[in-house]
Amino acid sequence: MARQTILAHLDDVGVSSGSVVAWKALRAAGVVNSASVMVPCPWYRAAVDDWHSQPDQDLGVHITLTSEWSTYRWRPLIGPVAGLTDDEGFFHRRPDSVVQQADPAAVADEIAAQIERALEDGIRPTHLDVHMGTAFLPPFARSLVDASERYDIPLMVCRDFAPLIEAVGLAPLDVGYLTEIIQEFDARGARVFDRFLIGFCPDTMDTREHFARILAEGGPGRHWLALHANAPDDTRAFAPQTAVAREKEYAFFSRADSKSLFAEADSQTRNWLTLD
Repeated sequence: MARQTILAHLDDVGVSSGSVVAWKALRAAGVVNSASVMVPCPWYRAAVDDWHSQPDQDLGVHITLTSEWSTYRWRPLIGPVAGLTDDEGFFHRRPDSVVQQADPAAVADEIAAQIERALEDGIRPTHLDVHMGTAFLPPFARSLVDASERYDIPLMVCRDFAPLIEAVGLAPLDVGYLTEIIQEFDARGARVFDRFLIGFCPDTMDTREHFARILAEGGPGRHWLALHANAPDDTRAFAPQTAVAREKEYAFFSRADSKSLFAEADSQTRNWLTLD
């Protein structure tokens, strides 16, 4: 029996043209078979078209409340209301700014709007997850859980979100409030991941070596591996700090032989629909 079960999950589908190309390529390779789409982003429509070309795909809604890049931005579906936007009229760049300025009721409305837009466009979301962890923060987490229950779409949750919190610059953050939510999920037998695994590969490091290290550090359990693969496009112009890492993920995980990475780590990969 494998010591790890890994959900290799592609975040940010629809954020760029390359993200949609990457999602097609990764699932064609048969290694990464779970992803989520950013409904407010300009390339969301391409993701919708891709969904209709293969409607059995495992695609969730990546609830989006931030727009982090400098020259390429996106806006709330419900408009610039109740502190959801910055002075430029776009989502705030950082999660802490959303906490400081956004009305939780407006955030709940935006969460619902993103889910409803996906449903209206014919997508049948298999799950919900969150961009930059924002919707999991204390003022908004309960609304996220409520939306999951209202629309009957499972929410991906994790016992240890520390790597995500560190990655988006929210550490230190008291995550005790998540304990109650996790207890609720456990009580009803819902899926709960043990650890959230994330990390952009340094430009000078081999991609296989990088992800082998992440899997090794994860240890035994059922883990959520967040990926951000992106085929080459203009991302280097507006997000140069992560563009190379995203392209490296695309080059690696779009090859069928990348599956051997998980075998070497004594892992078994699943998508949301087949996760034990």
